[in-house]
Amino acid sequence: MEHGPVSLRVKVAAGPGADTQEVADATLRLRRELLNLDVVDVATLRAGEAPPGSRAVDMLAVGTLVVNLAEAQILPTVVATVRSWLAGSSWRRVRLELGGDVLDLTGVSSREQRRLADEWLARHAVR
Repeated sequence: MEHGPVSLRVKVAAGPGADTQEVADATLRLRRELLNLDVVDVATLRAGEAPPGSRAVDMLAVGTLVVNLAEAQILPTVVATVRSWLAGSSWRRVRLELGGDVLDLTGVSSREQRRLADEWLARHAVR
């Protein structure tokens, strides 16, 4: 990965029985945690204009954040924050995507998460 700005897509999902509002709430909690980092912005992805009478959450691409980083060096901190956030609930699942490369932190042990995250980060190491 080159030096400079990076845009990371983060998709939050929930386990069986979770509704759209629960996913939206969990996504906003993760967004708040990520905003505490040295990131440029953490935006919720919009699906388009809301039709008259619909709820705003309906038009969000529910569960999807775009994390904009000024420099790629903060990427490991972002991944560590996501992993820590995941540890707070067994039903949370997160998929990170950078340049078409996906890191899925779903249904794996903490040790396996670390290994997968380390391999993914190595592929995106700043050169």
